[in-house]
Amino acid sequence: MDYERLYNKNQLVLDSLSEGVFGMDLDGLVTFCNPSTLKLVDYASEDLIGISPFSTFLKGKIGDKTNLFLTLQDGQTRTQDNGSFCRRNGSFFPVEYTSSAVIENEEIVGVVVTFRDVTEEKQAEELMLKSEKLKLAGQLAAGISHEVRNPLTAIKGFFQLIKTTGMNDDYFKIIDDELSRIEDISGELLILAKPQTNTYQDNELHQLIKEVVLLLETQAILKSIKINTFNLNDNLWIHCDKSKIKQVLINLIKNAIEVMDTGVITIEVSRSKEEAIIMVTDNGPGIPADRLHKIGEPFYSTKEKGTGLGLLTSYKIIEHHKGSIQVKSQVGKGTTFTLFLPLT
Repeated sequence: MDYERLYNKNQLVLDSLSEGVFGMDLDGLVTFCNPSTLKLVDYASEDLIGISPFSTFLKGKIGDKTNLFLTLQDGQTRTQDNGSFCRRNGSFFPVEYTSSAVIENEEIVGVVVTFRDVTEEKQAEELMLKSEKLKLAGQLAAGISHEVRNPLTAIKGFFQLIKTTGMNDDYFKIIDDELSRIEDISGELLILAKPQTNTYQDNELHQLIKEVVLLLETQAILKSIKINTFNLNDNLWIHCDKSKIKQVLINLIKNAIEVMDTGVITIEVSRSKEEAIIMVTDNGPGIPADRLHKIGEPFYSTKEKGTGLGLLTSYKIIEHHKGSIQVKSQVGKGTTFTLFLPLT
């Protein structure tokens, strides 16, 4: 066999790849890197070969906890969808990478990492998230206008009573309660609509759900739909971007309202080990079995004018929160979306 010819052929393939490829030995030192790696991280070859990547383009990573070192230990191939590498100037960029073991004589002698820059994909995804959030806010505005009009009518009526009958502490209490309700509703709508940065904090799940129901219960009432909640007394905390988790819940509940003529939507919360479980169940028309597997795909919707992007966005948000979504449905009986989110 012409080993030199084979080597040159492999080197040509490696050099022509648009993805970055580099290797590490058992000591965690870079053994080779292709031109795309050098271009993406903005380092010269001599800056990387024989040096730990954790002192260059993997700064800030804890070596013994990364996929790279785990692969060196057990030989299993691993893929990371939400990684980040560092350029020479200190700026980070999002990557997807796969680490695979190099095995000789049945022993692990190193690891090869293939990665690609996903900056444009992340930007497009974030734009979709924002546009869906604004779309939700616009759709909610009509229903909320009814919700705000009711307490305003009550306030005007009691002011008239005060004018004609004089001061009454009970009137003032009712007016104060109605004003607080208007403030709560408008505040929730503003939180949903305004631009948000990714802000992850510990949030109490049950309070979050109550705030979502506050936004949607009027739309439900207009269609003779009741929203019931169960097990909202347990103290369950999740580390999340509050506005985005609300966006998911609003999507699921609003979708249920839109496909139902009347009925009940049930939101039930429980826990299993280290996960919070949120079940959103409706008794609407249900989804046929042959269409169920398409739920969450872009541009697939069971609604006549739907785009499917709302559910796609919801799936992406939950995925970014290290959670998952399951859907079960039966035609004529209804649909259940179950969210699994890690507890703090």
